[in-house]
Amino acid sequence: MSDACPKCQSTEVSLLKRPTSLGYQRFRCKRCRCTFNERSDTVFNFLEYPTDLVLMVALLHK
Repeated sequence: MSDACPKCQSTEVSLLKRPTSLGYQRFRCKRCRCTFNERSDTVFNFLEYPTDLVLMVALLHK
């Protein structure tokens, strides 16, 4: 589970019922009401492929 909101850094977050289209958990900050997912604030956030697939391709690519 995500530790903190990427916008306000609050640790008071709640898990939302519906995941992203790729199946990642979504959260809502109780302080600023921002919604975010497991990949928010990472380099993988806007990729349209699962993280494990991207890492596997990067590992096998030489």
